[in-house]
Amino acid sequence: MKLKVVHALGEALFGSVAILSMYSSSLDLFPSFLNTLMLGGGAGLLAATLVLSRGKDAKPMGEVGALPGLPEEAQRAPTAGPRSAGREHLLRKYDRAFQEMLSRQGADPKSQSLSKLTTILYDLSPEIKVWSGDVRLRVYLLMQELAKDLEDPQYTKASLGLLVLLLSRGGSPAVEMARPIFRERIANMYQRPEFETERFIPRLLLMLDDYDRGRVESLTKDAIHVWGDERFKAAGGFLGFEELKDRGLRAPIKGLLGEEIARAGSEFDRTALNRAVELYHQVS
Repeated sequence: MKLKVVHALGEALFGSVAILSMYSSSLDLFPSFLNTLMLGGGAGLLAATLVLSRGKDAKPMGEVGALPGLPEEAQRAPTAGPRSAGREHLLRKYDRAFQEMLSRQGADPKSQSLSKLTTILYDLSPEIKVWSGDVRLRVYLLMQELAKDLEDPQYTKASLGLLVLLLSRGGSPAVEMARPIFRERIANMYQRPEFETERFIPRLLLMLDDYDRGRVESLTKDAIHVWGDERFKAAGGFLGFEELKDRGLRAPIKGLLGEEIARAGSEFDRTALNRAVELYHQVS
C-alpha cells in the first residue's frame, strides 16, 4: 500500500522531485528506508525508487539522475559524504522551514519564514561551501522561490540578504547557478528609485558579475558621483570590497580611488571626496 503511495505521488510530482523528497522525510510519510533514499539520494535515487514501485517490467521515467527543470551544470554535484547526526538534524529542520514557506499556511508571513531559513543556513554554511548534491538541489529550489517575490516590498530585504548569504557561502558554483535567475532582475532593481535604500543590491551586482574589474570600477564611480545620499548611506559599507584582494583587484581599485580623491580635492567636491576616502579605507 505504501509503495502505491510512493508511485502515485511520484507520478504527480516528479517535476518537483526534490520537494517531494524533502516533504516525505520531514513528515515521515513513507517507510524509513524510502525516506533515506529520497532525502539522501536526490533525483537519481528517487527515480529508482519510483521504478521499483512500478514493478520489474516498468521503464524508467526520464533519465535516472536528471532532475527536470534543473540546469545541467547544477546537476553535476559531487557525492555527499557521510551524514552526521547534527547535519541530518539541520537538513530536516531546513526542510520543514522550507515547506512552511511554500505552504504559507502558518501564522508567520513569508518574511519570517525567510528569516528562519537564514538562521538555519548560517549553521549549514559548511554544507553550502562543500556544495554537495542534496544541498545543491535545496539551494536551487530556494533560489527559484526567492525569485518569485524578489520585488515585493514585503520580502525584498529578507530575500536579498538570503541571496547574499547563499552566494558568499556557495562560491562560484552558487554564483553560476544564480546568474541566469537573478542577474537581469538585480540590474533592473539597481536602476529603480524604490530600491535605492536596499543595501545589498549593489553588492549583488558585483557578486553576480563575479567581481569583474570593469563592473567594480563602474560601480565605484557610481557610488562616488551618482548615488544619492540615501543609497550611499545604505549600501556604501556593504559592497564586499574585502573580496578584492583575493581577486587581484585591490591595487587597481585603490589606484582608482586615489585618483578620485585627488580629482575631488582639486574640484572642491566635498561629497565625492568623503565618499572616495570612505571606500578607499574599505579596500585597505
